[in-house]
Amino acid sequence: MRKVVGPNAAEMKRRNRLRVLRLVHRSPLSRAELARETGLTPAAVSVIVSDLRQQGILMETGEKRSSGGREGVLLDLNPACGCALALSLTRSETEVGLVDLKGRLLLHREVNGQASSSRRAALDAIRRALRRLLRSSIARRSRYLGLGISAPGPVDVSSGTILNPPNFELWHSTRICHELRDPAGANVFVANNSQGLAMAEKYHGIGRQCSNFVLLVIDTGIGGGIVRDDELFYGWHGFGSEIGHTSINYNGPMCNCGLRGCVELYASTPAVLRRARLHYPRLESWKALVDLAYGGDPTCRRLLHEQARAVATVLINVVNVLEPEAVVLTGDVLYRGEMFRATVEQHLHRGAINRGLRHVPVYLSTIREHYGLMAAAGIILERFFQGDLELPVI
Repeated sequence: MRKVVGPNAAEMKRRNRLRVLRLVHRSPLSRAELARETGLTPAAVSVIVSDLRQQGILMETGEKRSSGGREGVLLDLNPACGCALALSLTRSETEVGLVDLKGRLLLHREVNGQASSSRRAALDAIRRALRRLLRSSIARRSRYLGLGISAPGPVDVSSGTILNPPNFELWHSTRICHELRDPAGANVFVANNSQGLAMAEKYHGIGRQCSNFVLLVIDTGIGGGIVRDDELFYGWHGFGSEIGHTSINYNGPMCNCGLRGCVELYASTPAVLRRARLHYPRLESWKALVDLAYGGDPTCRRLLHEQARAVATVLINVVNVLEPEAVVLTGDVLYRGEMFRATVEQHLHRGAINRGLRHVPVYLSTIREHYGLMAAAGIILERFFQGDLELPVI
């Protein structure tokens, strides 16, 4: 019989180290709690903790007490030990920033040249902004893991290429990771903004409470991010979460993706605004529509209800296939979003196949500011906490 060879000692040590890091990131824990959570011996946990403290990654933050007395010193992630360099590309603006391991935005800069008709000029402006950022006093005191780039999809994650996002022609077919390895260094990764936001939510938002969830970004389009067993689901080349291009009406209008009846055509904020302006031609913005709905306007309330039902319809399909623990909503719908959230949850609970067994909660994201940069940083933090990136030695 052939002997089955398991992981070697070095690989086991690496896996255990990552388990400790991920647990402490979710919540400060004592050494005894880490031993219980991981199943490792107290001695093994002490060795791992000592190594991580020596590297400056973990720090002691006080004692934990219970009714039985002292339980031990709490360990937490040291936010000053490293950071992620972040680049957010959107249709309206470009930003660069530094985000620490606790999700705090340390520094950010807008990039001039967004309106440039030349890709080369836009890339040069980004390079200049990155260099200025890295020359700042905050950046010089930090160890950065790499550059995360958040961009509208579709994005080919494996080759680091922005493909052909609608209304984003300046960046079509751009090998963005290759273009920015100087000045950013070797570790440059790109993902679509929804996938990055799912990672940001996992490490700094509601996603810290669960290992399996779906995030939906509802703004100029509809994007999705799927986290399964604490890992981002990319698919083969990074197209594994295009929920916005899931059809809810195969006889519906043609989408620019080539499919008919995509949920984006019914539930994106521009789509809802277009329908609202048939009744209110001078309606200025999404916020104005929501304000009217909260003020009791029946037309605007009906339009928000129809939007929520379209979103719930596609989420029922997702829940029936993947059975996540929770759904997180973000984007334009965060503005006074409780009415919308509650309606989505109501329809989802009525239609999901597991409705008789458990309730899948729907949350509004707690990440409200600079979420393009948080999405970009989330791409790097995912690589770090999965063991693909190491902090540079100083």
